[in-house]
Amino acid sequence: MTYKNQISEKPKLPLISIYKKRGFEIINEDTMKYFTRTNAYNLIQNESDSELYSKNMEVWNFSQKTDKFKNTKWNRFLAKTIYNPIYDVTLVWKKIGIYKLEELKTKIKICIDKDDDVFTQFVEADFFKNMIDNSSSFNELINTLNKYYFEIKDEEMIWKEQDKWNENKNVLQQGL
Repeated sequence: MTYKNQISEKPKLPLISIYKKRGFEIINEDTMKYFTRTNAYNLIQNESDSELYSKNMEVWNFSQKTDKFKNTKWNRFLAKTIYNPIYDVTLVWKKIGIYKLEELKTKIKICIDKDDDVFTQFVEADFFKNMIDNSSSFNELINTLNKYYFEIKDEEMIWKEQDKWNENKNVLQQGL
């Protein structure tokens, strides 16, 4: 089977990837190049570890394929032990469903809950999850993730915003 000329339907970028229900990332033109090369060990894995969410409310995954690697017992042994070469691969996309924005936001918040202070290195988890909840579209969600995690531009401004949010939250709690 030849994969080089295989054309599959593929989603429009950017995508939000949920990885093993523990992590998330934004996939865009700049980061897509990291998926077009992989090692032999990854090629022998049978299942996709990620769900990728598009602006069009579609859920995708993909497999990485190449004719240069043969999945034999000997190659699997080598990939798991002493020889794990890198291959150029073709991505074969598969649409696996549709979603609602609230479902995606919930999955991201679950990742934050399971986090070990990576996603929350600049902001508190409750604040970050509130900002995610306030995102009313896919684009707003991308902007929120970039602002508070992926593309921190002004830490001081974010800290002030978080302090103000905490003050408002405390006032509301005292008033109840």
